[in-house]
Amino acid sequence: MNKEAAFQAWADGFGIPAYAENAVPEDAEEPYMTYYLPTAMFGDGEQAATLSLWYRTTSEAEPNSKAREIGKALARGGAIAACDEGILWLKRGTPFCQAMDSGDNAVKRRYINVSVEFITNY
Repeated sequence: MNKEAAFQAWADGFGIPAYAENAVPEDAEEPYMTYYLPTAMFGDGEQAATLSLWYRTTSEAEPNSKAREIGKALARGGAIAACDEGILWLKRGTPFCQAMDSGDNAVKRRYINVSVEFITNY
């Protein structure tokens, strides 16, 4: 599995659909997650990836709960996603989570920063 597929598999582990931010199906229904993933290799340093949680709700509780779940998965040392080229070391970015305007009052968005270190050959 390549780097992008490894990140996708990690994102899929949170119980809601995950899509690259430029590949959301037109018929996608909330809740779902979108992500931006730059790629690099060992020695390039940490890269700034982002996740956005999208929930159609009037409550802040559901998106906040999912953001906390992701935060716990990245707490104290982060998480590892294995790929053919090596591993991705996923850590909490700074700031970790922010509530963002979605452009629709009925849709709640959480913007999450994830720092990714690519410990890979290329």
